[in-house]
Amino acid sequence: MTVVPAPVVVQYLYLHAPGDDFTYPSARAGSDAGRLAARYLECVAVQAASLRFSGVDCELMLVLNLEDPRAVLDEHGIALLGVIEELGVRRVTAPYDHAPDPDVTMFYSSRYVFDAILATAPADEPDRQLWLVDVDCVWRDPGRAFATLGAEGDALACVTIGYPPDWDVSGSTRASIGTLPGSTEPVPPWIGGELLAGRAGALRGLVATCEDLDAELAAAGVRLPTEEQLLTAAGALDRARFVDRSDLAGRIWTGPRHQAANPEDPASLALWHLPSEKGLSFRRAAAALVRRRAGALRRDLGETDRALKRFNITGATSTRLRNDAWLMTQKLRTLLPTRHRGTTHGR
Repeated sequence: MTVVPAPVVVQYLYLHAPGDDFTYPSARAGSDAGRLAARYLECVAVQAASLRFSGVDCELMLVLNLEDPRAVLDEHGIALLGVIEELGVRRVTAPYDHAPDPDVTMFYSSRYVFDAILATAPADEPDRQLWLVDVDCVWRDPGRAFATLGAEGDALACVTIGYPPDWDVSGSTRASIGTLPGSTEPVPPWIGGELLAGRAGALRGLVATCEDLDAELAAAGVRLPTEEQLLTAAGALDRARFVDRSDLAGRIWTGPRHQAANPEDPASLALWHLPSEKGLSFRRAAAALVRRRAGALRRDLGETDRALKRFNITGATSTRLRNDAWLMTQKLRTLLPTRHRGTTHGR
């Protein structure tokens, strides 16, 4: 009887040093490297909890660029690392060898996914199933996701984003990438970076393909600083095979001011990518995990309607008001004299 190894879910996070120049608009962390790290580690912890609470067999990994991340973390960040370890997430260290040019500040760390692939996709297990996911994701039905991957052979599962042809995304558009010599279509699908899943061998092949393509484009004077741009170009030039799994995963912008074309039925998805929730519902859920009071979070993740409300996806007016009130409480605590407030794990 052949034993099929459990799928591997890989989160990855590049930790900036104090003084680095960076811009991550949805992180709600400003220019503070320590606060930014904590904001993303909150997401790591919540995503790991969503997998562990599901009871589905899988291996969890977190790729970091620092062997000892405590050097850039505050007390809250260190507490989050402890929670992540307790959830059975194995830490892996990998340098950022695929970084964009140093003058790039917007989403500077996006290409770190390529280093995460090489650090976790076993060369001697080319058929091992890997899921590379952004940290600000919540798993609703990982069992269904894991069971439905693999029929596409070496094609890699992704989420395509329906940007208008001329919508500027970090300096590129679908139409501009469609004008690259060799493009197979004038307006190629935009490959989102929140999900890359498939066989380990195919993922390693994707990295090699993107390295070669990046060098060719640079020689021609074309800069594509983010992973989404490079992946979209690889698909447009028929250098890589992707399959859109928007039936399994989706990028969902919450709040009243976004102009995104969200999935029509988030409740039907197995994986939610929630970029605008980093400073809200992820933060509240992570605070509960740090305080070892995760009973309500476990219950909410176990029921679709409750999960939709907790993460501000639908029916969330009262939840958002509660989130806003909680955030205001955290701000007020930071203004109180230290001797009156003690340690705050959710700030």
